[in-house]
Amino acid sequence: MQKGWLEARNNHTYENGHRYYGFKAEFPFPDDNDAQESHEENNALWRQLVGGKLFVAPLPTPLKRNHKVLDFATRSAAWVGEFYDSEHAGARLTAMDPTYMQRTGWRELLHHDLEGEWPFSAKQAFHLIHAQSLGGLLADWEGFYQNAYKHLVPGGWLEVKEHDIRLCSDDGDSGVPDAVRQWQELLEEAAEKFGKRINVAGKQREWMERAGFVEVKEEVFKVPLGEWTEDPKWKRIGGTYSYQLLKSLEVYSMRLFTRTLRWSKEDTDALLARVREQLQQENLHLYSYFHVVTGQKPTSAKRTVH
Repeated sequence: MQKGWLEARNNHTYENGHRYYGFKAEFPFPDDNDAQESHEENNALWRQLVGGKLFVAPLPTPLKRNHKVLDFATRSAAWVGEFYDSEHAGARLTAMDPTYMQRTGWRELLHHDLEGEWPFSAKQAFHLIHAQSLGGLLADWEGFYQNAYKHLVPGGWLEVKEHDIRLCSDDGDSGVPDAVRQWQELLEEAAEKFGKRINVAGKQREWMERAGFVEVKEEVFKVPLGEWTEDPKWKRIGGTYSYQLLKSLEVYSMRLFTRTLRWSKEDTDALLARVREQLQQENLHLYSYFHVVTGQKPTSAKRTVH
């Protein structure tokens, strides 16, 4: 049994029926079964959006055995498990996350803080760093991009998949039900107070370019919530998004509302019940934006880890 796994198992607190990593309220979201199931659904949604691919960065397919991949903030480890079952399985994969508790037979699973210096040497530099749905988990996004740049081989790729939880309507605020609008405004306010912004998808390209990446490309998906579109593909995707969000409301909200905004659990439950009811109303045409951003460390760059 790995020492890191034991430390992760024992380093938890419990609030309002959920388990959270750390004793200092480091993360706003739990890492229990509810959170892992929510992240698995999120991962399934991303796979649908990018045509079933594990990544869209322009690396050779399948990856070669000498290719090294880092998945950053694994949580449910759905992406990591799919990678091991994929045509890329011959590549060397490292997963880094302070919270992930399940024991695995994976060779490289590191329990390490997400911020600050990463524990890799120049010989361990990666050809691909993959990060998915980190909104609300990081305080220092520019530090994340600097770390990613530092720990890629020259010519290596960073891929960031990020979405805004904020729901939009083509009718403006009038098209978003009142409890839903109240919930998402309070969620953003609480995340700001917590120190880890939650809706940061629109900033990823700017941060990546500022860190020195080149060939930066961004694809933005307008993802419907529910099955209100005519297109069969987007009807399926919208159904997945609706299921994921309804399953995730408490995961996203409970600590931010009760600890940061100092709401009671009863008041939080009451608001979330209204949000669930409104999100399942017919004739709602809500959507969110999902961003996939890729960038390359210049091939002329020097290895910067010593």
